[in-house]
Amino acid sequence: MKTIHRVGMRIAMIALCSGALMAIPVMAQDAAPAGPPAGGPGGRMQGRQLEMMTQKLNLTTDQQTQIKAIQSDTMKQMMALREDTSLSQADKQSKMMDLRTASQSKIRAVLTDEQKPKFDEMQAQMRERMKERQQGGPPPQ
Repeated sequence: MKTIHRVGMRIAMIALCSGALMAIPVMAQDAAPAGPPAGGPGGRMQGRQLEMMTQKLNLTTDQQTQIKAIQSDTMKQMMALREDTSLSQADKQSKMMDLRTASQSKIRAVLTDEQKPKFDEMQAQMRERMKERQQGGPPPQ
């Protein structure tokens, strides 16, 4: 009798554990945070960038709307540039740099005089991080 009871308990535990393990992915999907706008990696990156700028520069709702439009327009132009097969890689890179510079100038025009130095500092930090990545990571401490 004890053997039957033990087997029954083991089966019940296995069923309970299996059910719990199968529920984890479903719960993870439900708990996924609502992210920035859809549209692939570019859209997510824009959303994170705007979120960071909003926090660090204390952007108003109007500024956020204007910057989001600038970022969206720049992303569309970059996507079109990537798909352009008539340009060499060097020409594409040059035009992309021009697009980034123009975008930063447009964003700067939306900012207040108090926000501009902070924005410039953020851009300098980003350039430094990019330089470190190209050189294989930050120097050892």
